[in-house]
Amino acid sequence: MIWRPLMYQVVAISHDPTVLSLLKNYCQSSDLRWQLRVFPTPGSFLSAPSNHEQIDLLLFDSQSSASALEERRLACFMAPLALRVVVTTPEHEDVVINHLSMFHSFVSRDLNYEHLTQLFANAERLADLPLREHERHVIGKLTDYPVFPSICTELRQLMENPKVGVPDVAKLVARDPLIVSRLLQLVNSPYMGFASETYSLETAISRLGFQLLQTLVLMLTIKAQQEQQQPELAQVLEQQLAFAGECRQLAQQVRLSRVLQDQVYIAAILSGFGKLILLRNGCTEDDVELQPPASTAGQPDKQYVSYLAVSAFVLTLWGFDDSLVSTVLNQQQWRDGNLYQVSQCLWVARMQQDNALLAQDAEMHEKLRKSGYASLLPQVHSSA
Repeated sequence: MIWRPLMYQVVAISHDPTVLSLLKNYCQSSDLRWQLRVFPTPGSFLSAPSNHEQIDLLLFDSQSSASALEERRLACFMAPLALRVVVTTPEHEDVVINHLSMFHSFVSRDLNYEHLTQLFANAERLADLPLREHERHVIGKLTDYPVFPSICTELRQLMENPKVGVPDVAKLVARDPLIVSRLLQLVNSPYMGFASETYSLETAISRLGFQLLQTLVLMLTIKAQQEQQQPELAQVLEQQLAFAGECRQLAQQVRLSRVLQDQVYIAAILSGFGKLILLRNGCTEDDVELQPPASTAGQPDKQYVSYLAVSAFVLTLWGFDDSLVSTVLNQQQWRDGNLYQVSQCLWVARMQQDNALLAQDAEMHEKLRKSGYASLLPQVHSSA
């Protein structure tokens, strides 16, 4: 059963009158679908009777809620699927560090109505994700997520300016020489398909385009963070980059447009974050969440929880658009039609990787041939 909420719930642990006034105004005037519950401390929240409704947004005021670490953890445990946000001030770095493993994002105390509206929109998108109940149950138990890198936030903000140029973007990216080095390596790799090599960052950015650049900077930054924290898990992202290259080559082979090739590459890269998150939360490579669906019809088992569901959750959490998140989820099974060319390519690449493509039934093989994948299948000889 796919979860489709009719109403949403926000819990605010705060006694800051400015923050509470903004929240009440939003819920009582701007969007009546949101129910607001207010508690002055984590302890009062934990001791209050539950209304048995899913919490979709949890705002924790770090300055006005002097509480023990265990109380904060329990408060987050009560809101496993919520967008969990700490309200703090820029000068309190220690507050941010102390909450990294429990909360998803941080907002300044000078929160305005525009920022608040964006928070509610992001929380709503998380609640509306087309995940099954048992997938939400598994995701709700996850606590260790990578932090969205500050350089990616800066890139996103920079690119919101319609007048931004390649030199501006290159200046920002150039602050991290390791990212520059790896970007140039990727741009010059065979599967990118460019006619000549370049060692100019501006040329590389021009060739990649801003969307693909943002994806690569995100992947490379989190990979660098992972190498410092848990080096053994960084290999997961390296493998995903290699797989994304194979996906792009497949897209070239079946003659998808250059735009669709980029979309295949971007979605393949971003799909791997679910693997990393599951491993960071105690899963092993042999766990069922990290294995492909054991089905020859392209339909995942009803109780199967794919790492792709986790990827979709964290990408929504990080503010990626719905179309990209849908592509990540749709690759779990074959979908007919030209609207699904990107997810079709990703599904075929995954089946190839797992040596499951040839095991599909005759009906599926016919769909693959009609969609341009005949070269991957045994030739069919017509009888005279």
